[in-house]
Amino acid sequence: YFCDEDKCWVEAPAPIELPDGRVYGLESYDKRQSRLKKSRRPAAQGIFAPAVGGAKTVMGEKQLNKLRGEVIAQHSKVISKFVDTSESAFGQIVLRKMFEAADKDGGGTLDKEEVRDALHALGFKFIEDKQLDSIFRGDEVIDFEEFVKKTPKTLRSSLIKLAKNNGHDLGFLA
Repeated sequence: YFCDEDKCWVEAPAPIELPDGRVYGLESYDKRQSRLKKSRRPAAQGIFAPAVGGAKTVMGEKQLNKLRGEVIAQHSKVISKFVDTSESAFGQIVLRKMFEAADKDGGGTLDKEEVRDALHALGFKFIEDKQLDSIFRGDEVIDFEEFVKKTPKTLRSSLIKLAKNNGHDLGFLA
C-alpha cells in the first residue's frame, strides 16, 4: 500500500523465484491468460459428460452401467429393426437407390472404391480395407444381388459402431 501527493494504490510484492525454478507471487492478468492459453487443451469429454458424471454420483457406477447396457441394447434393437426393413418392398427400393447412388460409373456393378465412398458418405469413415475385403471376398466388383445380400449386415454393424462413436463423442460413455 503506497501513497503519494495525488493518490494511494496497492502494489503486489515482486514474484520470488525459488532455487528449483518455481515462481511464487502474483502475476498480471495478461501473463496468466497467456500461460493458460498455452496449457489448455480441448476437453476430452463430450457435452453430456457432466450430466453423466452427476448421474454416476447419484445412481452409483454399477446402476449407471446397468442403465447404459439397457439403453445400448434397446438402441441396437432399433437399428436392427431399421435394417430389417431392407426385406420389405420399400426396403428393396431404398437398396436399389443406394446401389444406383454408389455406382458412380453407371456400370451396374460396384468396385471397392465406390463402396468405400458410399460408406464414407453415410458417415462410416472408420471402414477399413479389411472390412471391404470381407464384402468383396476376392471379387473385383459386386452386382446388385450381392449388394442386397451384404448391405444389411454391413449397415447393422456400421450403424452400431457409429452410434458407439457418437455416444463417446457426446460424453455418454464418460
